Amino acid sequence: MSHVSIEQRVDQLQAGGVIDMHFDLPMDLYEKRAQPNILATEFLPEFETGGMGIIGAAIYIEDRYLPDDGLQIGLTEADQSKRCVVCRTHKEISRALESKKIGFVITMEGVEPLGDDLDLLRAFYELGVRAIGLTHARTNAAGHGGIFAAGGSSPEGLTPFGCDLVRECEKLGVIVDLAHINPAGFKEIVDLTTKPLIVSHTNARKFYDVERNISDEQIKMIGERRGVIGVNSVLVSPEQETSTLDCYVDHIQHIADLIGIDCVGIGFDFFEFIYRQWPESKKKWMAEKLTTPHFIPDLTNHSHARNLTRKLIERGFSDDDIEKLLRGNWLRVFKELL
Repeated sequence: MSHVSIEQRVDQLQAGGVIDMHFDLPMDLYEKRAQPNILATEFLPEFETGGMGIIGAAIYIEDRYLPDDGLQIGLTEADQSKRCVVCRTHKEISRALESKKIGFVITMEGVEPLGDDLDLLRAFYELGVRAIGLTHARTNAAGHGGIFAAGGSSPEGLTPFGCDLVRECEKLGVIVDLAHINPAGFKEIVDLTTKPLIVSHTNARKFYDVERNISDEQIKMIGERRGVIGVNSVLVSPEQETSTLDCYVDHIQHIADLIGIDCVGIGFDFFEFIYRQWPESKKKWMAEKLTTPHFIPDLTNHSHARNLTRKLIERGFSDDDIEKLLRGNWLRVFKELL
């Protein structure tokens, strides 16, 4: 195909809006809260260039705000995100896509803002939170995070509070997200629930064998529940030289081969813009405590989403399958759960 015709296909495929179910936007908005119009000046141009439609805006609380300020910072970040179009239902998501606005589904990455108070789940639900991942890499009142190594996290699953929280999410209409949870907790969440589950942002352990990513067995668990796995742009390979757009698509292909194209989506987890703001001391801390992130050169922010669509075309994915990857599969889950 000519370059022109490929670009025309990219335009057509992205016209309905791309859905990315994990972005640490609230964290950056909070850090820059004294500066005016950060969202409009730093993010909206990238969203528009990349053809973004819906973004999962994740509330994540850094270690330095814990434990006492967890709830306060979480509420502030949720409120800050309301500067945008916050979508609470499938109908509102559809309306945002039709109107060509950037819609945000507010998510929670780690339940530290809840402490161990189940009643606060409804409070955050009323604020707009519609998907919750119980942990990040650390342990909290709900359970234990999967570590950035091939093994070594707690052999224990969820705490009693974590079990109650998962059940309450299903009752309330909050999507349960298995990103970051340790293997024991992952299995327990599957056993406790009946509705479709998601992993908002992860990669396949086949290519990068750390607990933070998910095994073929875990991938199949999500497929059996008709859920969706969002493929992450940060942990595609343990080496920088092999962290490429082709490797990213390899993860998509591997998951699709195991459970079908209907269960694969996007969870970019763009982090380079935050990482480059850090001093060397903090980067060193991350390397020692978690991992050294390897960014894909042509997939570091939302303006690069077209690069992925173009690569999917080059790799032979059909238009129908690309549309499912870019938005259709997430929309199916939203329609059923929201």
